[in-house]
Amino acid sequence: METENKDTAQAVDEKVEQATTQKTYTEEDIQHSFNAGVKKANSDWQKDEKYKEFLNWKKTSQSDSEKMNELQTSNNALTQENNYLKASIKVAESDVKKEFSKFVTSEVIGLVNDTIDFDTALKNFKKENPQYFGETVVKKVQTSPTLNGGTTQPQTTNSIMNNFLRSAKNK
Repeated sequence: METENKDTAQAVDEKVEQATTQKTYTEEDIQHSFNAGVKKANSDWQKDEKYKEFLNWKKTSQSDSEKMNELQTSNNALTQENNYLKASIKVAESDVKKEFSKFVTSEVIGLVNDTIDFDTALKNFKKENPQYFGETVVKKVQTSPTLNGGTTQPQTTNSIMNNFLRSAKNK
């Protein structure tokens, strides 16, 4: 009986040893393994000829309403771009200053509605905001005072005193 107990004890020790030597997997290891399998399966599936045939069939068998929606969206975008370009041309012809052209165009387009057309909105904007229209005028402003009364000759002490006395006499 003692030999049986030794054999049983030895068998239990071997099973415990096997259990402790097995690798344990973390949740991260399992997730990486799963993602790799999914990635491989997807790449194999997308290379399949039947899948490519399905995509081609789907594209060619679009319903008329889907095709109309695509065309309508494209048409709306082109119409909007065309209207903006026409508005830009009209604003440029209205004697707007170049640096304000985009700003004035966007402002006038914002004023357009069901009752006011672009030309009327542009006239009203031009009347209310004349600073954006006309030629750019550069004014030369003197930043320092003239000390010699505007003449090219500097004033002498005598001329300054004479001017001072004359102004006091006239008062």
